[in-house]
Amino acid sequence: MNDTRWFLLKRIAWTAFAAYLLLSGAFFVFAYTPDPNKTLVAFAAANPDDPENMSQDSARAVAAYEEARNYDEPVLDRYVRWMVGYATFDWGISRTTGQPVTEALAERIPVTLAYLVPAIVLSTLLGVGAGLASAMKPQGVVDRVSAAFSYVGLGVPGFLLGELLLVAAIFHFSWYEAYYNPKFGLWSVENLASLALPSFVVALNLLAAQARYARAESREYLPAEFVKTLRASGADARTIGRHVLRNAALPLLTVFFAELLTVLFLTVYVIEVVFEIPGVGQLAYQAIEQRDIGTILATTLLPAFVALLGNLLQDFAYTVLDPRVGD
Repeated sequence: MNDTRWFLLKRIAWTAFAAYLLLSGAFFVFAYTPDPNKTLVAFAAANPDDPENMSQDSARAVAAYEEARNYDEPVLDRYVRWMVGYATFDWGISRTTGQPVTEALAERIPVTLAYLVPAIVLSTLLGVGAGLASAMKPQGVVDRVSAAFSYVGLGVPGFLLGELLLVAAIFHFSWYEAYYNPKFGLWSVENLASLALPSFVVALNLLAAQARYARAESREYLPAEFVKTLRASGADARTIGRHVLRNAALPLLTVFFAELLTVLFLTVYVIEVVFEIPGVGQLAYQAIEQRDIGTILATTLLPAFVALLGNLLQDFAYTVLDPRVGD
């Protein structure tokens, strides 16, 4: 077995082990943290007209609540049930939607991806391209425009930019379809604006980071000997830029995944609440309002699983871009 395959096998094993640790940690935090819903159950079951039996009614209600959620079982049995359930995609029933958690996620994930994927693709292409052009022609038009967009994208919070776009779209352009309307289909014309605006907000945030890092990494390679050789041989700017980008690909890939995780953990949740998009972030927000612990855990663990998978794909990409990584 060569070094690259051994490296990838180790990374796969580490990803699986990290997922196991993540699930185990989530379970024990959940198991040894008081459930706030018990207080609500006890309060709802208490009858103020019968003060003598009030505490007994509350105790019976709490006991029934614990039995329904297997809280009365030994911790080890609950841990095994938890791990088997997540491994087999049996994540329980969502109190928020009244359906299995996995079904709720399966319905919400495509909505999130509908605006997130175009934003990622657009921001990566434009950000890396603008950063490379800025590095090759400092203080040029592209450099100045890219710097301006970077300041806006990094300096203005996503929720504020989203609210400003909503105000402009609705009150200045009479674009009343800026909010997602669930009675129309995901790919309908009526919901085009509601997906285009959040996609623009996410793209601007990602583009700003990609452009700045691409410019910084490209400037490090421009004084290199291979660039001087290319220029001496009469290579055009496109050829030079392609070679510079190939050498800067590894650090840029690291930045790409880091920024993508930030979007998944923070921006998506804020954007979907602002634009009322029924995606994963909106589901998490509704679950928090409903104190739906099972759905909260699922929507919290999902980005973490995506992060682990993204790091694994990043390692695979490293071996493709630079086979020496596995040596």
